[in-house]
Amino acid sequence: MSKETKETQIKVAALQWDIQRGEVAHNLEKARGLLEEASEEGCRLCVLPEMWASSFAGEEAENLLGEVLEAEAELQKISGELGLCVAGSNYARGEEGMVNRARLYENGALLGHYDKVHLFSPLGEDRFFEAGSDTALFETSLGKIGLAICYDLRFPEFLRTLFLGGCEVLLVPAQWPEARARHFRILAKARAVENQCFVIATNRCGIEPSILTGQDILFSGNSMVIEPTGEVLVQGGGEEGVLSTEIDLKDCRILRRAIPVTKDRRDDVYQRLWNKNWE
Repeated sequence: MSKETKETQIKVAALQWDIQRGEVAHNLEKARGLLEEASEEGCRLCVLPEMWASSFAGEEAENLLGEVLEAEAELQKISGELGLCVAGSNYARGEEGMVNRARLYENGALLGHYDKVHLFSPLGEDRFFEAGSDTALFETSLGKIGLAICYDLRFPEFLRTLFLGGCEVLLVPAQWPEARARHFRILAKARAVENQCFVIATNRCGIEPSILTGQDILFSGNSMVIEPTGEVLVQGGGEEGVLSTEIDLKDCRILRRAIPVTKDRRDDVYQRLWNKNWE
């Protein structure tokens, strides 16, 4: 195998399951089993859903935090044992309150974290979380990897900053309801095309009551791995499991040379428009 192939060809996976609210031990064992399955398939990069250890727990989050942090520590250990790069999001304590934090581990080492910037107010996330204020982009042995979480997909100006930093693979843990599944598919593909990068968007499946209304919400589990061209390499249905495929970072780099978006940008125009008084 050539040096170039070793550096660019990676088998990746989105791991989706029916996350059980508050059942941290159950969710950890589900994650462990799916990660072991992905590792056996030769995967090197795996993405778990949003709030994978406990789901959204509302007022009970404080009581679950210790157990959730222990599950994160176990995930870090599993990353080392299996030689994987792994990401997913969970509760963590921020400076002023609880945050929805995605962490990236590589071979057992914590590379860093990202706190969800855009909180989904229709389901009350802004009542339960402190919003993050920065992006997250990491140099890894598998290329430049960026982190985002669920609702962030609706904010292209925010994710554009990752593209400008050279992001090659964008990881997006999510809990995106079936009612807006079409939006999830469109937005994930759009972010891949406009940022000329691979997108691994992992969505949970199953049914869970809203923490605000108690009304059941169906999650379609339509996790996806998307090429920079917008082609979907693999997509899930409502079943639990490992969705794996191979990506080649050469595709990302070749496309950026063929369509030089970075060179053709007009930052002078954008800056003027952002500073314009629209009143």
